[in-house]
Amino acid sequence: MDTRRSEQAGGANHVGKAQVGSLAPGRVVGDGRYRLLAQFGVDERGDAHLWRARDGQLKRDVALTLLVGDPADPEAARLARRTLERATHASKFGHGGVARVLDVLALGSGITSSEGLLGVVVAEWTKGSDLVDLVAQRPVAPAAAARMVQALAEAVEQAHQNGLVLGLDHPQRLRLTPSGALKLAFPGPLPEATLRDDVKALGAVLYLLLTGRWALPGGPPAIQPAPLSPQGRIVPPRQLVPTVPADLSSLAVRTIEDGGNGGIRTSAAIRRVLDQVAEEEER
Repeated sequence: MDTRRSEQAGGANHVGKAQVGSLAPGRVVGDGRYRLLAQFGVDERGDAHLWRARDGQLKRDVALTLLVGDPADPEAARLARRTLERATHASKFGHGGVARVLDVLALGSGITSSEGLLGVVVAEWTKGSDLVDLVAQRPVAPAAAARMVQALAEAVEQAHQNGLVLGLDHPQRLRLTPSGALKLAFPGPLPEATLRDDVKALGAVLYLLLTGRWALPGGPPAIQPAPLSPQGRIVPPRQLVPTVPADLSSLAVRTIEDGGNGGIRTSAAIRRVLDQVAEEEER
């Protein structure tokens, strides 16, 4: 895959909705430090706009999660503060599957009310391509999909051991590195996100890689939602792509759906199944 082409295309193809206010390439935010370069998505559930920007002080590219909202709205401000608190805690977490948080800006501390922002999470820039681009043409081979989610599950497991919620339940927050690994490129979990949401996200990412569909609420318009059966259940990947192994298909659905004795509720359980799949593929 042409990484440079994918990085350039990301800003044009996956904005997700109309730009808010003056959020446009060339604008400078964060006390005049960060110049917006290209938008890579919008997590509409929290009005989080995902941008690539240029750090004018350190002369390097960074990933910005811009929390857009009205500073005069007390509830919006409260929710933004919760996201910023979680991002601040995540800055102490180090793992190759998660972009390092470099700075967290809040109202009165790095941004002003006139900017139309409630907060900014600054993270290192992840080179590579959009996850949306990866599945746009065709689903990923099952063995490759298993390996990608396997590494991401390791990051989730370590984060949860440290009491951290990563907030990777939106595909535009993830990027594919040049080495072929998935990475949480835009940290900043939603205010109400839970450990369980991270685990369900792993199942949703696996489902996306296998089918090109997103199986959780709030996905980007660029990705079709997963189909549902007449009973309201998620249609297993194997029914959409017959080449998907039965165990991987079952793993995705059992991880996403709540309830029942067959559900998978921890990243460690996901890793065990994926390890088995990897061993079978090697044999």
